[in-house]
Amino acid sequence: GWEFNTFHIFEKYTVPNETIVVDFGTWIGPTLLFHGSFSRRSFGIEADPVAYAVAEYNVELNRNKTWGGRVSVDPGCIARPEDVGMTRMKAGGQPGKSMSGIGEHVAQDRGSRSVTWMVQCYTLSDIFDNYWLIEKPYKDVFIKIDVESYECKLIPSFYDWLRNETYLPKMFISFHPQIAGCTDEEYRGVLTFFKLYDHVRFGDKEEFDVQNATAEDFKAKVSARKNIDNSVVAYQRHHAEKLPGAQQG
Repeated sequence: GWEFNTFHIFEKYTVPNETIVVDFGTWIGPTLLFHGSFSRRSFGIEADPVAYAVAEYNVELNRNKTWGGRVSVDPGCIARPEDVGMTRMKAGGQPGKSMSGIGEHVAQDRGSRSVTWMVQCYTLSDIFDNYWLIEKPYKDVFIKIDVESYECKLIPSFYDWLRNETYLPKMFISFHPQIAGCTDEEYRGVLTFFKLYDHVRFGDKEEFDVQNATAEDFKAKVSARKNIDNSVVAYQRHHAEKLPGAQQG
C-alpha cells in the first residue's frame, strides 16, 4: 500500500542524523514522527486546524524521546506567491481527514456544502529563510509535498526560487487524481521545474526521462498511473552518490 512505499522512501532518502526533512501537509503527523526519529531535523506544517491539533499533540507526546526535540509542527500552508496571506481552504469530507486543500478540487468535494476556513499561507522560501532558518546550500534537505490537487499551481512556483542553486533539495511529491483538470501551461510549469533535476522517478520505481520529455509526456504518465502510486521523487547525482541505493528500484 501507499503507506509502506511512503515510509520506504523516507528511509531511503533520509541520511540518519544528516538530512533535514520538511513535511507538508503533515496531517496528524505519522510521517513526521517517523522520519523525525532519525533525521537531523524534521519540520511539519499542516493547514487543517483539526489535523494540526492532533499532530501538535502527537509531537508533544514524543517530546521526551531522545529525538523529540528535533521535531516540530506549525499551523499554516505553503502556497505560490499570488496565494500568500489568508487563503480559503476546503475540507475533503470532514475537517481532520487527510483530503483538505486550497486547490479548486479536493477528494470527496461537496461543492457549496463543503466546510471551509481561512488559513495563513506562506511561500516555501519565506518559511525556510524567516521561520525555520534552513540555510543554503540545500545539499541534504528532503521535502515531502502532499497538497491535495494544488500541485500544478504550487510546484512551478519553486522554479524561480531554485533555478540558480547548485544543490537542490530532494523532492517527494504526491500527485492526486484531481490534477487531471490542470491546464497545459501548468503541466509545462511542473515539467520545467523537474528538468532542474538529474533523476525523476514515479513511485520511486520507474525512472522518467525528464530531460527529453514534453509536458504531454508527463501528463500522459500521470494519467496512466491514476490508480496506482502517483508520487514522484526528484533528486540530483550527488544525492545518489550519498545514497548508493537511490538508482535501484
